[in-house]
Amino acid sequence: MKQRIALFSVLAGAVLAVSACSSTPAANTTTTGSATSASPAASAKNSDPIAWTGAFCEGVSPTLEGLVEVLKVAFQAVPDPAAQKDALMKFATTSGDSMTATAKKLGELGPPSAEAKALHDELVKFFTDNGKTLAKTKEDLAKLDPAAPDFTDQVGKLGDGADQTALQAQIKKLSEDPALKDAFTKAPQCVEMSTKMKELGTDLLGK
Repeated sequence: MKQRIALFSVLAGAVLAVSACSSTPAANTTTTGSATSASPAASAKNSDPIAWTGAFCEGVSPTLEGLVEVLKVAFQAVPDPAAQKDALMKFATTSGDSMTATAKKLGELGPPSAEAKALHDELVKFFTDNGKTLAKTKEDLAKLDPAAPDFTDQVGKLGDGADQTALQAQIKKLSEDPALKDAFTKAPQCVEMSTKMKELGTDLLGK
């Protein structure tokens, strides 16, 4: 459970970055395009930034939506362990599958630029590792009895010790990269994710 909350914090930070990028026109867009076209060899090796950012946003969305649902169940006035288990199982399945698929898609696309290769590699590893972790979490959750007195404690032990600080640093780089910032304003998946998460956040807060 602690890992899920840590993961939520990381991905929520990504959403904030995407929201800022999606709502703020990128500067020097023409200059960036000129620089890219000036290097045909580099362009041939790099993926389309819009396709890359779209794949990232499309992969993150199910996890964010699922975590919001998990938190809504977890914060109910009257605890319902059975509902909590169901929500967590659904989250582990949907998010795990999405992360595994996104890791594969990003890997096939390749980095959007030479400068973004470290970010690309970090994200592919992040999605791959968390896809595997969520698959294992699903197996562990299936074994838990929601009627057991220590159910909450057992859930809390799942995924302890996760450290997402490296990804957080990469997300910061992502939000500061001019080319990717421009791509976020154009990728439909990113605009849709930003809008949807704002709506889900409002729903979670009951406003």
